Amino acid sequence: MAFECGALGESGGRSPREALNVLLTHLRDEDVDVSSGEVNEGEGWASSTVRISRPAEPVLEQYVQVSVGGEILEIFLEEARSALGEDATRGKDLMLTTILSGVTDPVFNDRLMAYALTEWHGIPWDETSGFRS
Repeated sequence: MAFECGALGESGGRSPREALNVLLTHLRDEDVDVSSGEVNEGEGWASSTVRISRPAEPVLEQYVQVSVGGEILEIFLEEARSALGEDATRGKDLMLTTILSGVTDPVFNDRLMAYALTEWHGIPWDETSGFRS
């Protein structure tokens, strides 16, 4: 069963593709066992599959998407405002989404979220707990 989570953050004026590419470069630089596939993009979003291939462990793949602006982001921002208040969501125009399914790599996921929280001043969310500061 799949589980969706991520963070709302600040794009710093980057397009979805630019923001995703910076994130993917960071993740690859931090961990030699991480690689990324082709970047796909549409109106307001960019995505890639990340591959984690550690010695003596099964190869894992995880979907990562970055959206900047758009209707879905606005819906999530409204939920975040209700939960956390206007001040917490001010300036947020980016949404990181990742889908966890089956076996996942906790080190990769910690690095992914740490980047979003630090570099994008992110607010974490998940489909079960909603938003938390």
